[in-house]
Amino acid sequence: MRSSLSDLYDPARHEALMDAVWCDDAARAAITRICAAAEREFDETEGGWLLHPNDDPPVPGARSVNAYWGATGVVWALRDLALQGAVLPVRDYTSWIEALPDRARLEAADEQHGTASYLFGQGAPLLLAWQTTRRADFADRLHDLVRSNLHNPAHEPLWGNAGTLLAAIAMAEAADLPAAERARWQALVHDGVQALLDDMVREPDDGHWLWRQDLYGRVRHHLGAGHGLAGNAYPVLRAVGLVDPTVVDALLQRCLDTLSATALQAVTNGPEGGVPVANWQPVTERARIAAALAAGQRPLVQDCHGAPGIVCRLATAPASWDALLRAAGEMTWSAGPLVKGASLCHGTAGSAMACLKLWERFGEPIWLQRARQLAMHAARQVEQARARHGQGRHSLWTGDLGVACVLWSCVRGAGCFPTLDRC
Repeated sequence: MRSSLSDLYDPARHEALMDAVWCDDAARAAITRICAAAEREFDETEGGWLLHPNDDPPVPGARSVNAYWGATGVVWALRDLALQGAVLPVRDYTSWIEALPDRARLEAADEQHGTASYLFGQGAPLLLAWQTTRRADFADRLHDLVRSNLHNPAHEPLWGNAGTLLAAIAMAEAADLPAAERARWQALVHDGVQALLDDMVREPDDGHWLWRQDLYGRVRHHLGAGHGLAGNAYPVLRAVGLVDPTVVDALLQRCLDTLSATALQAVTNGPEGGVPVANWQPVTERARIAAALAAGQRPLVQDCHGAPGIVCRLATAPASWDALLRAAGEMTWSAGPLVKGASLCHGTAGSAMACLKLWERFGEPIWLQRARQLAMHAARQVEQARARHGQGRHSLWTGDLGVACVLWSCVRGAGCFPTLDRC
């Protein structure tokens, strides 16, 4: 659908890029500050961190252990950054890690979509616990959990199969598994990918292939990375080499057809002429889109909904995706940093990661330059937010640790986000 650029996003949600010249030393210093603050503010008695006010804590002093904005994600990031040499080795979190799965189960006990969730339930905590201890009971619990979640009606990555399938893929890729154990996980990955294909439906308005999200008491057909099509397609790309390629090809072709048909497209002015850009509405239902437009709501440009998430999840798709992914990247860059903050999920770091993924795909230096500029902007946003709130935002997907991981990816020139990519 051809539109004007002003129809594709809301400029009020974005801000001008700071004078953020890339500097390896400055990036490393920002990573060190973020990680040191997290280590310093860890509560050994509670085994975690205070939730940030912007993460909607239910009461003052609330804490969480999930992977999205809680202790699992923070510990995972700290350990990963230390393992890669980005920071000095951190404290030994093993005793707390062993307790995370049960704590996560209790934390999610009242959630309507169950406790299996990769980012909000037991999924990622069980994977982290197994990776840390290699205990067979953690592996068995995780296997049962992933299988139980194959057809979760949420049909999206935060709560459904697409999320817990990432844990199964990580297990199948583990280097030190006995042959029989590896085969068990590979079989589960196969079943998870097949379930994603089986659960696709035709969208009622236009017949596009999608997943139907029965989510939080509402039914939607989402397109983006956070709750929709891109997020569901991602583990299929991660599973390449583990499953039947004909299943992968069939699912990816459906996704390409749908995203091509639903893309909002425009052309911006560039030094060499018009530059195509593309973005997407969060959902496909015409009535809901019309209501949003009538209310003055324009599409988002962030990882969870919009062009950056499309790129971050689908950047390793076949060459037939090139034009669409490039246009989504240009949209991400044109919109610029997000006023909402620095995070991966709905902030500037997510846009930086999208540009970094395109650097890896195309090998064009402009994408690495853009990624690094956005990452430096996000690092400044972290410092500004700490000064404003008097505390760090110690979380992986919504806060400071995610920014540290994106900064390190920019130092290395390779995008690899903990809990998401191979790392």
